[in-house]
Amino acid sequence: MRLLPAGIVLVLAGCASLPADRGLANVNALVNARDPGLAAKPTSMRAKDEDLNQQVDTLLAQPLTSERAIGVALLRNPKVRLEYARLGLNQADWVEVSRLSNPVLSFSAMNSNVSGDATKLGYGLAQNFTDLLFIRSRSRLAKAELTRLQAETALSLQGLAADVNEAYFEAVGSAQIAQMRTVIARAARASADLAKRFHDAGNINALELAREQAAAEQAELELEVVQAEAEAARVSLNALMGLPSNKPWHLDARLPLPVADESSVQELIDLGLRQRLDLVAERMRVERSNDVLGLAKAMRWIPFLEVGVEGERDFDLSRSLGPTVAFELPLFGKSGSGVLRAEALQEQSMANVALLEGEVANGISKAYARMVSARTRVLRHQRGLIPLREAIVARTQELQNYMIVGQFELLLAKREEYNAYEGYLATLRDYWKSRVDLARAVGGALPSDTHIGELSISPIMLPEAASAGTGHAGHNMPAMEDMDHSGMTGMEAPDATATSAPETAPTTSPHSGH
Repeated sequence: MRLLPAGIVLVLAGCASLPADRGLANVNALVNARDPGLAAKPTSMRAKDEDLNQQVDTLLAQPLTSERAIGVALLRNPKVRLEYARLGLNQADWVEVSRLSNPVLSFSAMNSNVSGDATKLGYGLAQNFTDLLFIRSRSRLAKAELTRLQAETALSLQGLAADVNEAYFEAVGSAQIAQMRTVIARAARASADLAKRFHDAGNINALELAREQAAAEQAELELEVVQAEAEAARVSLNALMGLPSNKPWHLDARLPLPVADESSVQELIDLGLRQRLDLVAERMRVERSNDVLGLAKAMRWIPFLEVGVEGERDFDLSRSLGPTVAFELPLFGKSGSGVLRAEALQEQSMANVALLEGEVANGISKAYARMVSARTRVLRHQRGLIPLREAIVARTQELQNYMIVGQFELLLAKREEYNAYEGYLATLRDYWKSRVDLARAVGGALPSDTHIGELSISPIMLPEAASAGTGHAGHNMPAMEDMDHSGMTGMEAPDATATSAPETAPTTSPHSGH
């Protein structure tokens, strides 16, 4: 009974209430400081399956935008639940390290070889006193490590959002390119069918017929390739969203115009060096390594010390009670290894920070250069190549009307115009993917995200099947009036552009009907 008060004191000293939150508030605050839009989205952490399904169905009931795709992924991708489980493990590690080790209660019973003597009973209670001396230091170190791991969780959520964003732009761009390739393949096949009729009538030779038929076969082969790529991109996006393969959804197959007013590369580098969460986590590791080194140096001269109380009832039934002390004898100098290890970890952490800072700056510079290049190529298509191809078709149409050139020259000009449209779609897709890479390198939403404007391209209307008529009638090769090239204001056309293009595409194509 005399041991009970001491035991209660030791137990209460080591007890601390378990936090109700696994650190989600801290994780959300880290994400919110870098991407408020991402932080505002609900996730599957601590949500019921029924609520998740209802929210996902609501998002998928509308055309899928990049924001909705990210919202679905945060609700359905299993990686989010894994991160929540990891938060629980990290919290458990912190609680374990920040508490006192449990006291040790011991009992013994020894029988005497003298007849009639009572059994000798012994009992004791001991506590690691070294733990008690450094409990606050250890708790502070554990809390710092927990904060660092929460930063890694926030970084993982950012990475998932970036992966979904990139997969979304790949899926939309690939779907549009597949649509455009369908148009090109149908135009090529219509040209081959026309060539066959001309050959049968004796108007062209076998070589010209073979060229048109080969062009049609090539266009159809390329169509099969891009259709497979579009399907693969859709499956990849579906997997990142965490949806089953039979879950229906449809894309809002339009991409925004490039952002005209972008931050400078140096501004983005400075922002990345401040906010990149992996860099923040490494800096936290350096701070923690300083504390670890200080604790290792302090404990180097303090051996393991155990303090307790021990009682005994002797053979003659007399009782005795008194304190006990046990400590480690530092005979073999093993304590020095802890200091050496802490110093090495500190040097490693500092080197990792310096290395990561260089990678961040260089990564932002490279991603920025790729984005600028893609934006320039978009402008060259929109202001240079596409208007030139449209003008060529219009002039060729005029010449064909006067029978100066033949139908096949007009069809070739039209296919080349379609190729220019396809290149425009591909470069626009590359621009948005490179911008996702830039945001990933910066470690958060880009300041220019607020300038993202209207959607650039409406869904392409595919032509109907070619009729069996002669000449060009019935080929239904679309004039692409639905292609909107406007809205690229604020960025000058490259000097190498051969001709100045209008800011807005004409509402009626000069080659309408062909």
